[in-house]
Amino acid sequence: MSEEEEGFLRGIDYSDPLVRYRGERINYTLKKLSGRDLQLDENFLIDTYYIHYLPMPIPKTKEDIPKGKEIMYKFIDMMMNSPLVEENRNYSMVNSAVSMALSVSYVQNLVEELERIKRTSQSQEERQMAEQILNGLMKGSGSKEGQKQQQQQDMQQMEKMMKQVNDKALSKAIEDSESVRNLQKIIGGNGAGTGSILNFEGEIHEVLRLARNTEIKKILEFLSGMPRLGSFTKKRTTRFSRGELYGYEEGSDLERIVSSELALPEELFYVKLAESQLLLYQKRIKEVLGPIYLLLDKSGSMDGEKIIWAKAVALALYSRARRENRDFYIRFFDNIPYPLIKVPKNAKSKDVIKMIEYIGKIRGGGGTDISRSVISACEDIKEGHVKGVSEIILLTDGEDKIAETTVRRSLKEANSTLISVMIRGDNADLRRVSDQYLVVYKLDHEDLLKVVEA
Repeated sequence: MSEEEEGFLRGIDYSDPLVRYRGERINYTLKKLSGRDLQLDENFLIDTYYIHYLPMPIPKTKEDIPKGKEIMYKFIDMMMNSPLVEENRNYSMVNSAVSMALSVSYVQNLVEELERIKRTSQSQEERQMAEQILNGLMKGSGSKEGQKQQQQQDMQQMEKMMKQVNDKALSKAIEDSESVRNLQKIIGGNGAGTGSILNFEGEIHEVLRLARNTEIKKILEFLSGMPRLGSFTKKRTTRFSRGELYGYEEGSDLERIVSSELALPEELFYVKLAESQLLLYQKRIKEVLGPIYLLLDKSGSMDGEKIIWAKAVALALYSRARRENRDFYIRFFDNIPYPLIKVPKNAKSKDVIKMIEYIGKIRGGGGTDISRSVISACEDIKEGHVKGVSEIILLTDGEDKIAETTVRRSLKEANSTLISVMIRGDNADLRRVSDQYLVVYKLDHEDLLKVVEA
């Protein structure tokens, strides 16, 4: 590969298939987001990625840069020296999804801001500079050096414009990357023991669309401030003679006897055996937990703060289900139940993205029919649409009259219990039919954890 075909960072093999893939992936994502091929220099795209991904990227010297590549090099240099990039490196370093989000968002916003200046500026000089900067980012831009356009411009003014568009693009990119990072945190994509199945890199264009959704941003901002999010797991164990060692106890089960007991005098051994006082290993196995099934009220009275908080609960419950290796079901309702959404425990990132996108689109509206929603959930269980569900979680603010007899019968036939969460209110009927009944008023982190850990 010739010098002109290389980028601006030392130690990067620009002919390596994985390195080329990064550039192709950024280009593909930009095309998906903008709806057009921007024809940008691929090495410039690769460098924007590795500036965020590497712990200490090292730029080439200005003397090593081919003629006609000065504009790209200037942007690389500004990124390398940006305090924003340095502060964010703790999160982007060796995190392919966050680095990809930063790269795509930065380049997209850079191009859009330059195109805006080129299209709307009242200054002809500014419009020409914006066009020249855009041309300097394109494939084969080095060939245009012979035109000497750069000498015809005020370089001080051009660099001032480049700094302005760079700072604005970086600021927006950091904001987008924070939302991507929060998504990873909430659903366990970068948590210990969760694997790498949800790294989002393959669907980064969909993730960025989600990250820019106003409703989703509100939910992510709320959840990102929770230090305990992702730490809660429900660990149930049961005694089993061939399980894992949990401790010691006394008894007469010879299969679990501690070897030191075999060294006892024979008479003492049989006395301890007869009195169940032999030292034994205590062994347990983890119980397999069933799916989480959530019914979420989207009636008109839930609109606003209530539905944002309830959606945050839904994502927190999904986070818990993923960490506990459980399927997750969610069904919204008002006066009618809406389609059941399932995210299996082995879900791929695209399935999770679809669920979060669906949650973001839901708006409050309609009446409230709690009985019908609970009966629908029970029918799902009885008819085999969902399997292994033993608890139905209901989030509502409704004071709807409950058909107690019918609801109790449905729950019994489905062999399920009902956990009800009443949002800023009370429902005496619902309290009577629920196995567990919680009331929340503040709709803050504490209330959310109370529900998720119930």
